[in-house]
Amino acid sequence: MHVVHPKDTQEQITEVFPHRTLLPPEVGGGLSIYLLTVTHANPHAHEEAQVYIVQSGCGVMEIEDERQEVGPGCLVYIPGGRRHALRPTGGAPVVLYSIVHHP
Repeated sequence: MHVVHPKDTQEQITEVFPHRTLLPPEVGGGLSIYLLTVTHANPHAHEEAQVYIVQSGCGVMEIEDERQEVGPGCLVYIPGGRRHALRPTGGAPVVLYSIVHHP
């Protein structure tokens, strides 16, 4: 059993965003879950598909040439290999869960 609360994890700062690892892939059998605090748009792509679930904040999600406003409760599927970015709007960061399957 793996039970964790975000407040009990250490915030990690990368060149991209502050995040917390809630489920590392070695525990999740290739599934990982992160809590991200998105403060600015950072266009990039990952080999793996991802699912974002927005917890708080609002923004514009861009995947390749598509754009859609997102906010709390929205689920976004990002296919592997697609360039994507989330641009916060409204002056606050977007906090979201990022779910990744590492095949």
